[in-house]
Amino acid sequence: MFKIIMFVRKKAHLSKEEFIKLWEAHSAKVLQYKDVLNIKGYAKSFPIEADSQASTQRVTQPFTYDAMGELWYDSKEDFLNARTTPEGQKALADIRADELNLVDMEQSVMWLAEEERIV
Repeated sequence: MFKIIMFVRKKAHLSKEEFIKLWEAHSAKVLQYKDVLNIKGYAKSFPIEADSQASTQRVTQPFTYDAMGELWYDSKEDFLNARTTPEGQKALADIRADELNLVDMEQSVMWLAEEERIV
């Protein structure tokens, strides 16, 4: 599977609660376009508070993002092809405009990946 992974930082003026509420509405918009954009899976994750996390017995950098989002596609070709249609371009423009209301794009990280599922 092909996927997009994004570590998201919310806009600075938003509270955690406001951010989550806006992302809920954004998720509904993404689902509205899932067929047009060939999206096969969508997940979002929010970090738990550091003091309530179980020890992993590993020393790593702290997670400084407000959330993580993932989108799955059957293939890179499906991902790319959906973006060449007029409907796909309209959907992406609508989704991007919405993201600008809640995501600090300059402080967020996105990458494209081929997923190799082990289990």
